[in-house]
Amino acid sequence: MPGFLNIPINHAPHTGSFILLGVCFWSLFLPLTGAACAEESTPGGLFEALSGKSPNDYPLLKDHGLNVGGWATVGFTYNPAIPSDRNNTPVSMNFRSNEWNLHQLDLFIEKPMDAETKGWAIGGRFDFMFGTDTPYTQARGDWDSRLIGENVFRFYKIALPQAYIDIRTPLGSGLTARIGHFYSILGYESVPSPPNFFYSHSYSMKSSPFTHTGVLLSYPLTGDFTFYSGAVTGPDNFDDQFGAWSFLGGFNWKLNEQGANFAVSALSGDVSETVNDNLTYLSAVLQIPITENLRYVLQHDNGWQAHVTDNGGLAGWYSIVQYLTWQFEEKLGVGGRAEWFRDQNGTRYGIPDTGYYEFTLGMNWKPFKWLAVRPEVRYDWADGPGKVYDNGKENSQWLLGTDFVVLF
Repeated sequence: MPGFLNIPINHAPHTGSFILLGVCFWSLFLPLTGAACAEESTPGGLFEALSGKSPNDYPLLKDHGLNVGGWATVGFTYNPAIPSDRNNTPVSMNFRSNEWNLHQLDLFIEKPMDAETKGWAIGGRFDFMFGTDTPYTQARGDWDSRLIGENVFRFYKIALPQAYIDIRTPLGSGLTARIGHFYSILGYESVPSPPNFFYSHSYSMKSSPFTHTGVLLSYPLTGDFTFYSGAVTGPDNFDDQFGAWSFLGGFNWKLNEQGANFAVSALSGDVSETVNDNLTYLSAVLQIPITENLRYVLQHDNGWQAHVTDNGGLAGWYSIVQYLTWQFEEKLGVGGRAEWFRDQNGTRYGIPDTGYYEFTLGMNWKPFKWLAVRPEVRYDWADGPGKVYDNGKENSQWLLGTDFVVLF
């Protein structure tokens, strides 16, 4: 049976989920000025373009300081090899070939934090996501992994990638605690579609955590340097193996007013309650504006985990990703991404002693505030002992794709 919105060109939640969801939802209506990342909002969407009025101006939302919004991302990836299983793996997210997919339908409600307000503040955010990206975004445990049955919509699932409250205190220059389920601070690329320049994602992004559950503290040591530290239930996990907690932390350093930035983040802790299987991720991202319109980004990731190889040894992986983007004007930019990802023991992509390479050229065109079009051409190849593309028949593949991101 064809999947929902999979159009080829040929041929129930558990108690823990409801408790956290309820806490985060009702926190949005607390009378204090509140929290959640304001930069995640998407003003100027299709609703405003059609009606001339932002939905956030309606009294029910405005009186409580709430924002609502969302986006839909629809894309098509053409694979000239026409793989028999219609699969572009190990490429993730746009993993289906030669068919249209609804990658993300995301709706959110948030109470954004006023950065100028001093003293106590509280707020939060909740995201609902449906689409073919959601199997990657779901958390292990009793949260969102069983909201839709395995065979109901084929590749389409429901994810609740964010449900948290933020509490800012008057301690020092403003210590903030994020409590709940939230996106990871590791890496450069984003799970939500709108902030990304490219349609497809890097191997590094797929191999890193998408979400965490727990507490993350942030503290601005100076106006340009913010420190992060917290405790979470590991990578992409809600309450599975609940006794195994991990450290999540790092820093973000604004280097100059022109947009140069350096960020380092880390996750480290056991995955299992009964085995000493420490899992550690490290990610460093350097962003440099070469000119006013030309921007360079360098990302280096390194990860390892104990007691996961066939002989119970240590597995490792590491990568280098580079981005170069040129913004011709406000509405049009072009860019390239080059990546090398080494899966030393096959724990990330299945084949030991394999290096994965990808080079992507793409365009980011925004004819309207509410619409982004991102065509790209991508070439992948691998140098390991096994063949990884075209259903295990080839060591390389070409992909041509485009997606459309509509902000609501």
